[in-house]
Amino acid sequence: MATNGMRSRLSSKLLHAPEAPAIVLLHGIQGTAKTWDAIAPQVPPRYHVIAPNLRGRADAYVPDESSEYQLEKFASDLLSVINEAGPTPIVVAWSMGVSVVLALLEEQPDLSLSGLILVGGSACVGSEARWFSGDSLPEVAREASERSKRLALIEAAAPHAVAASWMAVKRKDLRHVLSTVQCPTLIIHGVDDDQCPIEHGRLMQRQIPSATMQEWPDTGHNPMASNPIRFAQTVVEFADSLRAY
Repeated sequence: MATNGMRSRLSSKLLHAPEAPAIVLLHGIQGTAKTWDAIAPQVPPRYHVIAPNLRGRADAYVPDESSEYQLEKFASDLLSVINEAGPTPIVVAWSMGVSVVLALLEEQPDLSLSGLILVGGSACVGSEARWFSGDSLPEVAREASERSKRLALIEAAAPHAVAASWMAVKRKDLRHVLSTVQCPTLIIHGVDDDQCPIEHGRLMQRQIPSATMQEWPDTGHNPMASNPIRFAQTVVEFADSLRAY
C-alpha cells in the first residue's frame, strides 16, 4: 500500500476479518516497520495489521529538507494510513510514534479510533526524555547509529531523518491534547526506561480521561524487543476487550 509519499506493509490476514478494526503499529524515531516483526505474526487472523514506514524510514519517501520532518508532516502521513485502514482502527504507537499520534489528535480531535496503546512515549519530551544529547543535526546524526544498537532495532532510519525528526519533536509540547483523547487508551511503560522516564507515561495516564497504565518492571525503552510474547498478548487482549462492547 502506497500513500502520501510513504509505503505501508499490510498484513495478509486482512481478508480474514474485514469487519474488525485494523491494528496500526507505529514505530519510533529511529525504527521502521521492522520494529514490529516479532509482534505482527502473533496477532490472530481476526485482526489485520498495518505497519507503516514513516517518511525517512526504509523504503518510504526520504526528503532531504529538514522541514519535511516536522510532526505535522508525520501526522499527515499517519492520517493517510488511518483513512485507508478502514473504520475506527486501533493505533499502537511507540516512542516518537506517541508524539505523532498526539500531533494528529491536536489537528483532528474528533478522529474516530477504537483505541490507543501508547508505549514508552511522552506528550512533552523536553529536557528529561533525552533520546539524543547533540544540539545540531550533524551531532544527532552521529549519535543515531550507537542508539539503534542500544535499543536492539532490527532496522534503523536514515541518520539525517532521525536528526531532523528529533529537532522537531523536542520542541513540541502536546500536553494540552491529553485531556481531549476520547478513545480507550492503554499506556505501557518500562520502569527502567532511560530514554523516556516513566513519569512521562504516568502524566499521560493521569490526564487522558479513559487511560489505564501498565508499568513493566525490568523493562527499558523497547518492550517489544525485550518481551515480544507478553507485548503481543497485551495488544491482542486490549483489542479483544474493545470488541466485547
